Amino acid sequence: MGHPKMTIGPNDYPQWGKLVKSWATGRNYVDYQGSEENPVPTAPDNKFQKPRSFEEFWDQCQWAQVDLFFDDANNTPVRRDVGIGLIVLQGDSDVFVLRLPPQEILLEHEARFLKGSTYQLPDFYAKIPELMTTKVGRMTIHAERVGEYTLNTCG
Repeated sequence: MGHPKMTIGPNDYPQWGKLVKSWATGRNYVDYQGSEENPVPTAPDNKFQKPRSFEEFWDQCQWAQVDLFFDDANNTPVRRDVGIGLIVLQGDSDVFVLRLPPQEILLEHEARFLKGSTYQLPDFYAKIPELMTTKVGRMTIHAERVGEYTLNTCG
């Protein structure tokens, strides 16, 4: 069996989501300080380019202050030299990307649920009503959801 599923620190969803949005758009959401007048960056910025290797991915996560962990009983930190490959896929409106979960991770999660494990929603879900009152808050929730979806889809 390979490595356990990778996850991020529980408080890292905003930064993780901003990093994913930066890769997807070519704009720097990570360093951008949004305001009600300008809640999102509009200018291209190549500081956070789509990573081409796991090492580049790990480095950019560190620069964005996103901690990587394995989803194991110990929350083992992921090292840069762990030996994991990386595939970055991005569809467009004309291409549907069907992302299948790794078989061993899907089966491991099935076994956890059958033993009574519960599904834990990230803490930011509780803050959604409060944050939806401003543009900056809505963009924070958007970044957190984009990040969670990218990280957890099919896991």
